[in-house]
Amino acid sequence: MNKPSRRAVVRTGVWAVPAVAVAASAPAFAGTGTPPPVTIDGVGAACKLPGNSTDVYKGYRMVLTFHNTSGTAQPIIVMGFTISGATTTDFSPTSFTVPVEDSTKLFIVQSTTSSQRYASVTYQVDGQTVTTTVDFGSFAPCKCDPKDADPWDPASNCS
Repeated sequence: MNKPSRRAVVRTGVWAVPAVAVAASAPAFAGTGTPPPVTIDGVGAACKLPGNSTDVYKGYRMVLTFHNTSGTAQPIIVMGFTISGATTTDFSPTSFTVPVEDSTKLFIVQSTTSSQRYASVTYQVDGQTVTTTVDFGSFAPCKCDPKDADPWDPASNCS
């Protein structure tokens, strides 16, 4: 059996790498043919609700930014949050309407995972099911300003 030449291996590798890169960047809605009218930023803000400081055991405060490009308000149904591979045990809200412009939404998520930094959010909009991975940078303990601010309040300044 003949071994391939180094030149043949390099030539094959040059063509294989772009194909893998293109396939990896395919969006979750690629099979539908049309992009969803509402998308989520790939970067979000979050903090962990530590220990027994709240009534949410192993909870997270996550703020996501939604982009609505449809020109009309769009109802959203959130079907799931997965934090770095661990399914969540509870999250809220599960449904809401995204206005015509960009908007942020506060989620309180409960999960069995400890401290991770990525979450996959699966939602339905306009008959499409979309999954987006969001990078939160870190899940440091929530520190709200002022100190007694409610982490459930979207207007609270928690980081």
